[in-house]
Amino acid sequence: MSVSEQRAPEEIALPPAAKPRRDARGNALRVVGPPVALFVVVAALWQFLPGILGLEKFVLPPLSDVLAQFGSASLLDQLWTNGLVTLKETVLGLLLGSVLGIVGGVLLGESAITRATFYPYLVAFQSLPKIALAPLFVIWFGFGATPKVLVAATLTFFPLLVNTMSGVMTVDRDRAKLFRSLSATRRQVWLKLLLPSALPSVLAGFEVATVLALLGAVLGEFVSSQDGLGVLLQQQQTNYDTAGVFATLIVLAVMGVVLNQIVVQLRKRLVFW
Repeated sequence: MSVSEQRAPEEIALPPAAKPRRDARGNALRVVGPPVALFVVVAALWQFLPGILGLEKFVLPPLSDVLAQFGSASLLDQLWTNGLVTLKETVLGLLLGSVLGIVGGVLLGESAITRATFYPYLVAFQSLPKIALAPLFVIWFGFGATPKVLVAATLTFFPLLVNTMSGVMTVDRDRAKLFRSLSATRRQVWLKLLLPSALPSVLAGFEVATVLALLGAVLGEFVSSQDGLGVLLQQQQTNYDTAGVFATLIVLAVMGVVLNQIVVQLRKRLVFW
């Protein structure tokens, strides 16, 4: 047999696509493996540590007791109805705060005078504790959904403002000069230059804003509301239903992760480069 006819055993045993497929499985395992391993460790500690430390169930119930709460039809109905209310407030607050934040970010980013005039006051407003603003919103707008939406919007507004402003300020100056030389209208500059250039920064801020909007909605429900997951949490806390509290917190955590992942997938599609 000639030298050219000799093949390594690996080349004979493996088809051409086997190695790439194995590499893909390895990459997937490296991505999925660590969070799954961490979840297993945390779940095991949550299940066995309270018993080892001798903690009462109303202080820290084991994981099995918390998961058993989801077998209650009454609690599931409460989680569903109140969860829809909180989700509606979150989405409305996210949309309102995002629109205001993006528009404000473009205005401040493209004008140094506007930025110097308004930005310090916006920072001062952001520094105010939102728990102090919530009662004012109730006084001004009543006990409906409006105060909760506004609290969510105030938490959403600033991350979008800062990220949009940062994205607009980093626009290529040569491209801006080209638009001016072509006598582009203000609307064309916004839609074809500023917003597309700032889009990666905007979506990065949007990822943070989704979680903050959920927190704002629940915070508003703590202050004044008749329904929502924040109200359910208060009722469970009053009844010392610690397992129910953890079950509601798990639902809130899942809602936050789902909303965040929707934005992540949107970002991958819109700014795929």
